[in-house]
Amino acid sequence: MLHDEEAEAHGTLLLDGVPPEKARGRAGLMQQDPESQVVLSRLGDDVAFAAENLSVPREQIWQRVQAALSDVGLQEFGLDHPSAKLSGGQKQRLALAGILAMRPGLLLLDEPTANLDPEGVRQVRDAVLAAAAATGATVILVEHRLEVWAEHMDTLLILETGGGIRGRRRAGDIFTDAPLREELGEMGLWVPGRDPLQGLPPWRQGSRDHHDGAGQHDAAPGMEHRAEPSAAEEGEPLLLAQGLAVGRHSPKAGWRRAHPAPPTLTDLDLVIRRGQSVGITGANGAGKSTLLLTLAGLLPAHAGGVSATTELTGSGPGALGTTDPHQWRSAELIARIGVVFQEPEHQFVRSTVREELALGAEQARVPGGTDRLFSEQQVQERVAELLERLGLTELAEANPFTLSGGEKRRLSVGTVLSAGPEVLMLDEPTFGQDARTFAELILLLREHLDSGGTVLAVTHDAAFLRGVDARELNIQAPDSGGPADPPRSEAPGGELFGAQHSLSWLGRRNALAKLLAVFLITAALVMTIDVVSSGVVILASLALLPLAGIRPAGFLQRIWPFALGALVAAWGTAIASEESGPVVADLGFTTISEGSIALGLALGARAFAIVLPSVIVFSTTDPTDLADSLAQQLRLPARFVLGALAAMRLLGLLAEHWTTLGHARRARGVTAQGGLFRRMRSTASQGFGLLVQAIRLATRLAVTMESRGFGAGARSWARPARFSLADAPVILGGAAIGALAVGAAILSGTWNLVWT
Repeated sequence: MLHDEEAEAHGTLLLDGVPPEKARGRAGLMQQDPESQVVLSRLGDDVAFAAENLSVPREQIWQRVQAALSDVGLQEFGLDHPSAKLSGGQKQRLALAGILAMRPGLLLLDEPTANLDPEGVRQVRDAVLAAAAATGATVILVEHRLEVWAEHMDTLLILETGGGIRGRRRAGDIFTDAPLREELGEMGLWVPGRDPLQGLPPWRQGSRDHHDGAGQHDAAPGMEHRAEPSAAEEGEPLLLAQGLAVGRHSPKAGWRRAHPAPPTLTDLDLVIRRGQSVGITGANGAGKSTLLLTLAGLLPAHAGGVSATTELTGSGPGALGTTDPHQWRSAELIARIGVVFQEPEHQFVRSTVREELALGAEQARVPGGTDRLFSEQQVQERVAELLERLGLTELAEANPFTLSGGEKRRLSVGTVLSAGPEVLMLDEPTFGQDARTFAELILLLREHLDSGGTVLAVTHDAAFLRGVDARELNIQAPDSGGPADPPRSEAPGGELFGAQHSLSWLGRRNALAKLLAVFLITAALVMTIDVVSSGVVILASLALLPLAGIRPAGFLQRIWPFALGALVAAWGTAIASEESGPVVADLGFTTISEGSIALGLALGARAFAIVLPSVIVFSTTDPTDLADSLAQQLRLPARFVLGALAAMRLLGLLAEHWTTLGHARRARGVTAQGGLFRRMRSTASQGFGLLVQAIRLATRLAVTMESRGFGAGARSWARPARFSLADAPVILGGAAIGALAVGAAILSGTWNLVWT
């Protein structure tokens, strides 16, 4: 996928005897990042995307889609299920399904199981092997966890650090050749049968049953608890969860006529104690990360609550005013609960490693006050100690974004430890780690536990659980009828431009028909400048909200920026236009007359009236349906339409990243609180982080689209776009509203052609 301007290449690379760019579709590429591998907003459309690019006949596309989804274990989801609602591991499977639907001759896989639960790992591996066996495809796999794949591979290519091939061996040798196993282990590879913990100093391993529960309450519906430890083995309680329900989306009703978002997990009872190590495990999509963020005070609880004991809040005059971590100030939070996110870059807010490590200690505050918890000298001492423990002393002045993956992970842990929190919470801490950096991370966490700290980690890694002697808290998603239920429901709360079907009457109509209706209404408005015609359109738009499945009160709350813009336009026109009629106010530098006020109101109302129908239409139109209509019915270039569609999805991803960055900055003590300068600096820092994520995502998404045949030539369309009789009322309704607006203005005598 890389071209001459993107990479330096020597020698010759041929695919089926021709340059790769002339053999588009023969190689299927699966990247490491799940987010950048999803192109379209609906599950079925995303799998069909590559087959469409390769001009597969429509009647064959859906057969391929269903087969591919079944191969990767996503067959229970409906074809219209929003891809944004999948977990990271499920998106990884979706990416593989899209590749399998291409029927490529070459499968290129970059750590394809890194985000998956054990069952998902086996399912994806078996799907790859089955596809290769059925089609005769060649598989090239980049991996440093070899146990799952090695026995199924023919050849092992060992790359040299800095370039070149260090060795080429038969893959089976990794099980029998002792020198090879030792060499690969020294390199940091996960060698089958070799325990990455074996070289670490003796610790308290084996003292616990690693399937224990995490508290003293009975097991909740969403969890598995097993043999309870004795009270003598436990430290003091720090965090309590009672009847806890958690979810990513707000439990409040949104602006659509839809039920509030249901919680992901319900009825959880937990006790988190001092010195305890807990591993939160479970299938992809079960709600593990959501639970972690709720316990960390970064997400509000749907029901029940999380409360901290006096061991965490403190007692006496300096105690915190509330026991709910979600209500704590950012500076109070980081000194008690530290969160390490799955993506280290989300946490970086400073320009050097040293400054990153110093930030947490600088932001931490004395309980109940505003005084710093550490003096400047103590901050520097903590930074020096962390640099040494993390093996980052020589990189102290380096930019955090330039570090290797393992170095970034160690730094992200260090940024949290610098504030001295008692509770450390980590999301998939071993993701992307080789065996060597894994061992370093285990040592770091053991030191935290030995000092009396507590560790909670979301993980699929059994070696990690053993490494920190963790009790396992197994999360099980509630059985709500299976994953096929959500696809036909509205987006909880409702985004302004939804990435899924609206089930309202207007949402089920043809996208182009709705655009034509908006055009007819807008044409009537741009012909005249008067309040009456605009008022008619505004009232008609509000009257149509039930057909769009939108609650009027929620809609008015969402469109306030447009209303504010209309008022600003009205005011600006009133003070800037020429005097006409009696003067109402003399401001010295200008006058406001009755005529200028009337003109300002007319222009403001017209701007608002033009916006309303567009907002209603686009909020009930799936972007994929719109792209299908524009390309098939208006014959717009497919490359332009689909590129714009991918960009729209990227905007949605960036909105999610903005939220995650906000959580990360609250966890780091950097929030938009305080004076104007501090708020501006915080927002700018978060904006820079979003810019970094945008560049990374856009680059990877472009590679994903090209790897699936985008732009290869003529394409087919899986979903036909055509008008039906049910779309006629939409077009006729738009014409009727436009005609009514014009007629009302003429009859009232306010009709005012813009060119006169």
